[in-house]
Amino acid sequence: MLRHIQRWCVQALRAGLRTLQSTEEHGGSLKVGYTFKNRVVVDEHCVVEDSGDVIEKLKKGFITFKQGDYNQKRELYARLAEGQRPKIMMITCADSRVCPTKLHGLEAGEAFIVRNVANMVPPCEGSGEHHGTKAAVQFAVTILEVEYIVVMGHSSCGGVMALMSQKSESIDFVGNWVRIGLPAKEKTLLVMQGKSLLDQCRYCEKEVVNVSLANLLTPQKFLASRLFPAHFAGCFFSSSMRFNP
Repeated sequence: MLRHIQRWCVQALRAGLRTLQSTEEHGGSLKVGYTFKNRVVVDEHCVVEDSGDVIEKLKKGFITFKQGDYNQKRELYARLAEGQRPKIMMITCADSRVCPTKLHGLEAGEAFIVRNVANMVPPCEGSGEHHGTKAAVQFAVTILEVEYIVVMGHSSCGGVMALMSQKSESIDFVGNWVRIGLPAKEKTLLVMQGKSLLDQCRYCEKEVVNVSLANLLTPQKFLASRLFPAHFAGCFFSSSMRFNP
């Protein structure tokens, strides 16, 4: 029996969202044994079932956006359909509890945002590893010409917990990624020697922001033709969220 991938298409006026042209056009990118199922177009007239299904929730969210925010700010979205000119790049954690646009009241188009595990910026090295975040920094600086780069850390970070709990070199994706923060871990173990793992994580969460900022300030070969933004900043979101180590 074929496995199924449920897809839906979103139709908007000038909100920058496009419909898929046809099932046939995109079927070639699917592995053998997969097929499209229940292809529908979602617009403000679409009827969405209130079933609690995640996909239905996403469709309902788009309809709410189209009927509300989009209709109220048509001029903004018309400009954004022509291109983006954000002044800020934000590098934040992928943690679902930490949303930079909600926390800082940002409008669409105001910030170029990269989210990864533990808001880490890798050092500039020639190995080709960890190129996703570095590619985003390069794009933000050389193409978008942002004026500010902000690294935002947060409390109860699972990525920092993984870093502090790591006993030896890990070969999995998360373990390999969080090793970017080893300088932060080393300082934490020195300064917070004898403290609980929770207290060490709280300290390290802030040090990871410092390590990311230091890596951003390292000369970047791919930015030789452009000046780096004049302003760098680190911020930290502290909440009542707690680990259960």
